[in-house]
Amino acid sequence: MITFYSLVSGGFAPRRASKSSNGTLPTDAYRYCEPLRKASAFGWYVYLPMEFWLIWDGSEINWTIDGGDNWFPLATAIQYPGMRRAFAENAPENCRDYSPPFLLRAAENDVVQVWTGLMVRTDPGYAVLARPPANSSWRTDYTAYEGVVETDRWFGPLFTAVRLRKTNSPIVFRTVEPFLQLQPLPLDHMVTVSKTDAPLYDGVAALSADDWEDYGDTVVRRMETRKKLGEYAVETRKRKKTDAVA
Repeated sequence: MITFYSLVSGGFAPRRASKSSNGTLPTDAYRYCEPLRKASAFGWYVYLPMEFWLIWDGSEINWTIDGGDNWFPLATAIQYPGMRRAFAENAPENCRDYSPPFLLRAAENDVVQVWTGLMVRTDPGYAVLARPPANSSWRTDYTAYEGVVETDRWFGPLFTAVRLRKTNSPIVFRTVEPFLQLQPLPLDHMVTVSKTDAPLYDGVAALSADDWEDYGDTVVRRMETRKKLGEYAVETRKRKKTDAVA
């Protein structure tokens, strides 16, 4: 379904996302909340190939890759160390001058485009949603934007834009933390959703007899017979095992 191409060495290889949101979910949420587990595990984690720091004073951005010993202004764009040469030595002549930038200053003074060092292909008919890791919102110093890329036909650098949210203090981008989570999306499904209106039934009286029957099975039955937490999770996992055997 998805193939990764790593152009920059270092860091962790992409891997399947984890049900624990890389160990950050609260214990009870991991044990009993199946919706959280499924959302957390849907897709692949993408990591940065090298650690870097940014510092923003509200106007200008400076960067470092040596732990803060040397800072340099991010005027326009910079390349990964050695990337320009490696690209020129391996790319065909018409591509040699177009190596992707590592960091690119956006028009907004608090936004930076970051390349993961990867390129991605998906099977025909699939795009990827590139987003921050699901249910892992502990970062308060920057926000990564989400984007849908039609990677079945667009083959280029996998990057995202981040908005810096802290001034006059270093913002660290580490290699050991997932930077993005990629989630596959069927393109035909996206087209259908974009063209489909969602009906709205207003008020409790609008629920039909079938709706009330389903509510009774979903909520009332569970509340009346509940003996322990996580009944929905247990039922879902049992059904998954049964479907797999069938």
